[in-house]
Amino acid sequence: MTKSQTKLTSDLLLQQLLTEGASQIFMAPRSSSSPIALALADAKDFRQVYTASELTAAFMSIGYAQASSKAAVLLLSAGQGLVSSLAAIYTASRIHIPMIIICDQQSTQILNDDPALTVDLLGISRPVCKWVAEARSPGEIPRLIRRAFTEAFSPPKGPVLVSIPVDILGKPAEGMTITPPHTSPLGPADHNFVLKTARSLVSSGNPCIIAGNEVSQFRSRKETATLAEVLGCTVYSEPMPTGVNFPNRHPQFAGVLSTEIDQARENLKGHDLILALGMQTRLPETSGQAALISPRTSVIQINVDPTLSGKSLPCIAAATADIAESMSRLRAEVQLIADAKWLNMAKRRAQDTIQQVAMSRQKLEETLVYPGADDAISLFWLLRSLDGARTSNSIVVTDIVGTMTDPSVVMSLEGSSAYFASNSGIDGYAVGAALGTQWASPESPVVCITSDQSLLQAPQALWTAAHYGLNTKFVVVNTRGSNSLNLHLGVSENKFPLDRPEIYFPELSQAMRIPALKVATMGQLESALEAMFENPGPFLIDARVEE
Repeated sequence: MTKSQTKLTSDLLLQQLLTEGASQIFMAPRSSSSPIALALADAKDFRQVYTASELTAAFMSIGYAQASSKAAVLLLSAGQGLVSSLAAIYTASRIHIPMIIICDQQSTQILNDDPALTVDLLGISRPVCKWVAEARSPGEIPRLIRRAFTEAFSPPKGPVLVSIPVDILGKPAEGMTITPPHTSPLGPADHNFVLKTARSLVSSGNPCIIAGNEVSQFRSRKETATLAEVLGCTVYSEPMPTGVNFPNRHPQFAGVLSTEIDQARENLKGHDLILALGMQTRLPETSGQAALISPRTSVIQINVDPTLSGKSLPCIAAATADIAESMSRLRAEVQLIADAKWLNMAKRRAQDTIQQVAMSRQKLEETLVYPGADDAISLFWLLRSLDGARTSNSIVVTDIVGTMTDPSVVMSLEGSSAYFASNSGIDGYAVGAALGTQWASPESPVVCITSDQSLLQAPQALWTAAHYGLNTKFVVVNTRGSNSLNLHLGVSENKFPLDRPEIYFPELSQAMRIPALKVATMGQLESALEAMFENPGPFLIDARVEE
């Protein structure tokens, strides 16, 4: 059903966004004079979320989309807006975030005169966006926005960009808003694939499951956990999880696979069958390195993204399908063909798996040396202490990856919306994404865990937290320039000299009117965490970490 309109193009655009279910736009100061921003002033159903920079606005959009499962709408200014936010748009592309980017373009009347802030918006954005387009007339705006949402949500999800010259936005528009059609969801894998997979699982001696990022992104955790319990098998998370792919305190969960291919291969080598569900991360093999998967191991892969299924791993079978539906049918098929002997074997395998996982966890606990109040802070004990101090409904957002003490392993993460991260390796993600997550989940405190190096990429996000009084807690893992907390290719002994002079993050935070504390010992950390969670608004802890 459609509605006829006769008003400005900017108003027509906002009405189409409302029709798509979008109700807020993230924007920075340079966009305040945009015709869209001016139209927003009279749009009662829209909320403008102000940030101090386009980069922060883009990272906030990512966090909002991750936490809400909705598309985030980002308004960028001509020229600088897009250029400044490219790192975040690349991040959205890597972690498959649906983002609708609306970018002002210079007026068509002067565009050929090469005015200031003129850039080839489509050429620059095309490598990091799924789809890009530029409006040529007012009447096509609804069609462009409708297609933008379709492209953003079609697997693989990702950012899309629509460029609109400002003179077009100010013109009267006779157009029709387009009601989004009802779309049939992706169905389960076909019966022959399910039957073959079920037979392979039943005949396998030691299968395992790798729960990939699509399991959390497409809400398939429950069905994956149920199948794992029926099989009694070990479950791993893919490297660099962007969400809670599997409850990490489940008795059959053996941990997150390492980004180091040798270590990951060691974890998988005893399994004769791997069921890879929604796995996105590819571990590249260098020259002379053994493959991640042994030639003696069979792999069956299911992905929602058609560009991944059967292409990232050596598979005997692969399917592009809904993971939750496929797991439900697969579990039913396994139970149909399994006999009493297999059920007893699966029960014993479950007991062995649970015992091995429990022993591994107990061994870790027995090797821990509990620090004293005057001891320096390690990353492990920072995360462990933070996990004990935070409330059960809090949400963790982090960009610390590629470490031996990854937050997704050390912290207790059971809920499907308890944890969000990035696997792009781009600094600046966490501080902005934490605020976007807070917008999507205002009832839950959000804990942002980031590094000193990463915070320096987007410190403007602190202003937004203060401006809105958001209940977001920032924990800065301060290593004084060490790159040990960020994923990087190769091994570098060089340390960037952020300790000469050392940056005092509490002063930066207090300049934005956010209370902050600096801690260097475990005793100081304990009292600082208590103060942080007693404070109802934003708070920052600058934790000096020694490894």
